[in-house]
Amino acid sequence: MAAGSLDTLRPGLLEGKRCLVTGAGSGIGRTIALRLIALGAHVTGAGRTIDTLQATGEQAAGLAGTYEAVVCDVRDADAVGDLVATAAGDHGLDLLVNNAGGQFYAPATDISRRGWDAVIDLNLSSVFSITLAARPHLAKRRGMVVSISLTGIDRGIMGASHGVAARAGVLGLMRTLALEWGGDGIRLNCIGPGIVLTENLDPKARDRILARMDAVPLGRATETSEIAELVGFLASDGGRLITGQLLQIDGGAHIGPGIHAWEPERKTA
Repeated sequence: MAAGSLDTLRPGLLEGKRCLVTGAGSGIGRTIALRLIALGAHVTGAGRTIDTLQATGEQAAGLAGTYEAVVCDVRDADAVGDLVATAAGDHGLDLLVNNAGGQFYAPATDISRRGWDAVIDLNLSSVFSITLAARPHLAKRRGMVVSISLTGIDRGIMGASHGVAARAGVLGLMRTLALEWGGDGIRLNCIGPGIVLTENLDPKARDRILARMDAVPLGRATETSEIAELVGFLASDGGRLITGQLLQIDGGAHIGPGIHAWEPERKTA
């Protein structure tokens, strides 16, 4: 089956589930939201721009589940409490997908403290805030959290020191909370995609990455539909014993030589 047509999960698998997906207005987040809706879930899609969130809703028309768009900046620790309460309703929350995030690419010597703080706030601190706010709603349903990470966070990615540091922190957070919240039946995992060629990828980084695709053992990028299908599985009963994991969906990139967003000029002796 070709990538991009991976509808392997049975229809209605997530019927009656309530899910919250951050960054649902584009890229990976939109694809995840649409797949969860297609599987019968009610999805609250959060993001900073109503137009993109509504565009996701337009694509969801006719699917089995339902969709609600909520404008929210996940960096606002107070606002995420209201967001989670809206997504959960009286039902509780079955799935939180921490997808909102992003970074610019630069060598560490070119990253200011302000730039560092902005990336850490969006990719780590906001994940802490929203996951903590979701805890009582997740406990009500023995629900789960999926945080979208990166491949190679244990190895490092030149040009993304801030992004890698943030995602490594998220992995540590998910594993710690998997220990602390396991008694409530709450599962927490990270997904590490490989190269995902969305519209949000920096053009310069895209060119470098495409030129090095041979560093991926299976030789290609990760499709957003592949990530969405894995999220759907984890949210189903089939994933009920999976917690504290980093699931690499990267074509083996994490065991290869690595693909970097920036590389220094090598000086000869």
